[in-house]
Amino acid sequence: MPPPNGIDRSRAAWLEQRAMALWPRLDRRKVRRCAGDTRCIVRVVSRRTTLPADAIWRILLLPSVSEDEGRTWFG
Repeated sequence: MPPPNGIDRSRAAWLEQRAMALWPRLDRRKVRRCAGDTRCIVRVVSRRTTLPADAIWRILLLPSVSEDEGRTWFG
């Protein structure tokens, strides 16, 4: 069954994993209940940090950098 907000399961799992990697002390159950809804994940994270919601959202959805891009950008 697809998540209620229309996000495919792989994207939802990716968002959950990313949130848990960036903020490791989050309650995994609460993050999983969000079912990939970024607004819900931002609310859960905002209870654990002083960052504004906009900053959390941007960090959460920041594109990942490949190893090759990292060498190009940072030497």
